[in-house]
Amino acid sequence: MANCCPLLTRKINVLGRNEVNPGTAETLAADPDGKIRVYAGAQPEYAAPREKRDIARASLTPLGSLESTKAVNQTFRTEANTRDTIENIADMDIDSILFQSAIDCGAGAIIRIAFNGTPDLSAILPGYYLDVNYASNSSNVGSFQIVTVNDGSDYVDIVNRFRTDNADDEASDSPAIGDIQNPLEFQWALNSCLAKVRGISRIAVGSIAGGPYQRNETITGGTSSATARIIVPAEDGDGYLYFEPLTGKLQSGEVLTGGTSGATATSSSGPGVHGHFVKPISGDDCSAEVSTIDFQNDGFHWEARSSMANMTFEAAANKAMFFDFAFQGPKEDIGDRAMDTVTRDEEDPPIVKTAELKLDTFEPVFAQINFDMGNVIAMRENGNASDDSGFEGARVTDRESKVTINLEHELASVFDFFDKLDTGTKVALQMHAGTVLEKQVWFFADRLEFDALPVGDKDGIRMLDLEATCTGAANGSNDDWEFALI
Repeated sequence: MANCCPLLTRKINVLGRNEVNPGTAETLAADPDGKIRVYAGAQPEYAAPREKRDIARASLTPLGSLESTKAVNQTFRTEANTRDTIENIADMDIDSILFQSAIDCGAGAIIRIAFNGTPDLSAILPGYYLDVNYASNSSNVGSFQIVTVNDGSDYVDIVNRFRTDNADDEASDSPAIGDIQNPLEFQWALNSCLAKVRGISRIAVGSIAGGPYQRNETITGGTSSATARIIVPAEDGDGYLYFEPLTGKLQSGEVLTGGTSGATATSSSGPGVHGHFVKPISGDDCSAEVSTIDFQNDGFHWEARSSMANMTFEAAANKAMFFDFAFQGPKEDIGDRAMDTVTRDEEDPPIVKTAELKLDTFEPVFAQINFDMGNVIAMRENGNASDDSGFEGARVTDRESKVTINLEHELASVFDFFDKLDTGTKVALQMHAGTVLEKQVWFFADRLEFDALPVGDKDGIRMLDLEATCTGAANGSNDDWEFALI
């Protein structure tokens, strides 16, 4: 007898976590792995082609087929958002950073980070991330997935993809500072798009003179001589500078001078991590993160391991901004499973209003902007795979990130689109969704190169559908685009 209760497509959870040992599926938990709010319409796909047995014989009757590779593809949409509460535990004094064990295939190491004092780690779970800044060795700086929490002994074990031994240990009284934030709902998913999510630093300032501070310029502390890269442009009236530390540590009560703009402001606090920034990487030193993903649908599930993805976003004027993920990975498990009970954030997402979308300094009238990371994903066939999927895992092997903007045409004397297309002139793009801090999602493409300018019409107004490629400098610094979620 058929089931009298059909599976409802609106009843969906998507759980995901970056794998500690690439190739070995993680055991997922509702918190924190299921926090992502997925829109109705999300889809799993079971890709399991069968090999035809084309045996010649007297009969034309087919003999059937043989099993082959087995993959699970998963596509879903979520709102571009920050967490309801960004900060969790801030400014922890790190005592030691010590190698524990190597991860298979040179994919990093488990590192123990012990804290001075007695920070309350009772609410921290495996799958959260620890941001580390100001360590003596650069390999210890970054955002690292937590795998073990020991509140009684005041330490966490983390995954560091850039270490394989004890050479960069900091045995006692490290200068490093640790911060644990509530992870982004989709942090694991962005990491598996061959990107890296890190905690963004900020420092409170008073009035800004001679500004604005320009994106990517280096600021220098007048007293500390520390330097940092400005990520989000800042003008007089902005209460914070958002930055990536470069050398040393900025401090309270010093003049911060922009190396390009000449802007100055006096800091009124020390720096702290608050929010996130995201940049593409190229997977050097096994830094590419793969994810275990479980797509749960009303009592049934499709689970994949070692998955990677492409990400696109859509930001239409006066609407929410959306991230769309398309994952591919080897089959881990398919079958009946009760849905996890997940407690999710409740705040509304930021809206695309007063978005400050600029091409260099030109602010067009625009209806929508779309972005496509352009990741090329290869499924790695392996006859030695330890399961019946036939795959080792997925890997992003190339990217060509693209932007399209639907905007009103303008006179050449205001902004000459066609000359920039003809000459290959690169322009700096910025925009954001959200109007208040802690609910802003910024996007930057600093060297946008126009590809095409289809001419259109919207309600009698001449429009352009600008098509462009996100390019980078020749130094291989993975600078084709960047997000800031602040």
